[in-house]
Amino acid sequence: MLCFAMFLLLQLPAQIDSVRMRQLPEVEILGNGETVTTAVPIQTINAKELKALPILQLSDALKYMSGIVIRDYGGVGGMKTVSVRGLGAQHTGVAYDGIALTDCQTGQIDLGKISTENVKTLSLQNGREEDIFVPARLFSTASLINIVTNEPTFKELKPVNLYFAFTGGSFGLINPFLLIENRIKKKKNENDSFYAWSLKVNYLQSKGDYPFELHYGTHEGDSVSLERRSNSDVRMINAEANFYAVFNSHSKLTAKVYYYLSHRGLPGAVIFYNVGNNQQRLNSQNAFVQLHYDNYFSEKVAYQLNAKYNDDQTRYMDSHYLNTEGKLDNFYHQQEYYLSNSVLCKPFKQWYLSLSNDLFYNTMNANLKDFAMPGRFNCLTSLATTFYSKYVHVSANLLHTLVLNYVKVGEAASNESHWSPSLGINIYPLGNQNFNIRLLYKNIFRMPSFNDLYYREMGNIQLNPEKTNQFDIGLAYDNSWLGRISLSTSVDAYYNRVKDKIVAIPNRNMFIWSMMNFGKVNIAGCDVNVRLNYKIIKHLKINLMGNYSYQHAVDMTDEKSKTYGHQIPYTPRHSGSAAINVETTWFTVGYSILAAGERYVLAQNTLANRLEPYFDQSIYISHDFNVKDKVILGLKLEMLNLANEQYEIIRNYPMQGRSFHVKFTLKY
Repeated sequence: MLCFAMFLLLQLPAQIDSVRMRQLPEVEILGNGETVTTAVPIQTINAKELKALPILQLSDALKYMSGIVIRDYGGVGGMKTVSVRGLGAQHTGVAYDGIALTDCQTGQIDLGKISTENVKTLSLQNGREEDIFVPARLFSTASLINIVTNEPTFKELKPVNLYFAFTGGSFGLINPFLLIENRIKKKKNENDSFYAWSLKVNYLQSKGDYPFELHYGTHEGDSVSLERRSNSDVRMINAEANFYAVFNSHSKLTAKVYYYLSHRGLPGAVIFYNVGNNQQRLNSQNAFVQLHYDNYFSEKVAYQLNAKYNDDQTRYMDSHYLNTEGKLDNFYHQQEYYLSNSVLCKPFKQWYLSLSNDLFYNTMNANLKDFAMPGRFNCLTSLATTFYSKYVHVSANLLHTLVLNYVKVGEAASNESHWSPSLGINIYPLGNQNFNIRLLYKNIFRMPSFNDLYYREMGNIQLNPEKTNQFDIGLAYDNSWLGRISLSTSVDAYYNRVKDKIVAIPNRNMFIWSMMNFGKVNIAGCDVNVRLNYKIIKHLKINLMGNYSYQHAVDMTDEKSKTYGHQIPYTPRHSGSAAINVETTWFTVGYSILAAGERYVLAQNTLANRLEPYFDQSIYISHDFNVKDKVILGLKLEMLNLANEQYEIIRNYPMQGRSFHVKFTLKY
């Protein structure tokens, strides 16, 4: 049936060129690329801004976007997951160069292991994917973090391009990065073929032994001791090889081979008279191979193929675990096989239609006694359409999800079949993209992860899948004047209704969690984003970016419950960030601040469960030197957590205080 539907799409007439099929005018980023006036709320940080911000990892950059709550367990090696608009990490997809990163064990991606070097754009899309010519899997999450890396182009690439960066800092931080790009064949004209490859290697290590204050009470005058974080060391390396083949002006192939290895300590929760456990270790190894091919056969139709194999291994060790053996040494191995086919066409003027089908198969095994050895087959089919004119842009999508579960030991979770519709309407009252009003609705469905269902210390095969209805209404404005001032701003109000929400609460450490199922959660909020660039004179420019988020995410399951109407754990009502930098001929200097209001560590919002608000400020200064033709040297100095504020994002996991980074770069 699916193949027949694709055949019909191939026969539909079209009257556009391949370039416009690939990138619709409505999804182009306006201004400087920070805010887009689309039917979907999108926030984007480009490569220039990533370079300017005082950040080390991808998770650090996401803190400068509205609606995001980063669950950060402290230090460079601490786990970092993201929750968008109160929906949890499992509802947030992460795409790396167009193909999703996955973890069927936990359902969430540790963003701490992703470097920002060589990232072209980092974007967050709330609600649904704006571009309809993508794999069906990218429609299957409530929000999508899209990471796009730089690709060599035939106009820019020399026979060899070289980029080297080295960051050193407090508490034993060492972070070298190397990128090599090589042109295999030079492209002579637009229709000629072009071949290139690249190699990226990133290594990071840190002792993580930063000091912190331990308070033995909540009142002024209570005892305080100065402690030092232990067993928080990390060593990680990731390497990535890419091959690029541009066959002609309408057809290309890219292939990626990725490898990641890390060894880190799990410092555990800091409690009175016990500042950490020095015995727990976590080793992770991840490798994947992915392939992307697209072809715009003619002005009538385009086709896209994506394929991936992913292998992930995790080893968790605790040499002083209180069991009969006196230790834990658990090994988990998960695999995924993935294939996606997509077709895009234009049946009539200003109307696009796409059909995508994704098939993927997940397996997981472990060395645990009586482990379920689960497997899962997924079939996602997406039919998407978009219509645009001068005054309106309408996008709609219907996603079907089929999930088949099985286990080798015990009882499997039930199979699921679900239809998920979405609709976005964009209105341009002025007849241009400078100002727009957007409306969005999306229904989304999430299966519990393998840990949710089968993990022996917390799994429950009776867990219900989460079903979410998302609503959004927003205004966006983007304009520039006299070539000197540009302003991008957006305001979005949203309302999410979640049924059978699964909330993860850290238990003994950052690896072992407790799963709580809230029957109903209502989330109402508002995101405000502002970007301003002002070129005062030729060699003096000021850049400002800021955001504010309000989230009212409350448990509405049972009116008689003590938690009814209470804010869900680790979700602040108020949060925001701001960054400003001044560019001159001699240097660039910048300041940033991250802030979050009070949060609660458990479902009941009592004083004992309250976490204090925090402000995290950083400053930096940088400059690039043109040494000689085609050689550029860069130097950047950063001071993070300028005020040395002692705070926690997750209770009993103190964040790092004041620290320093020095970064050196060489580009050829």
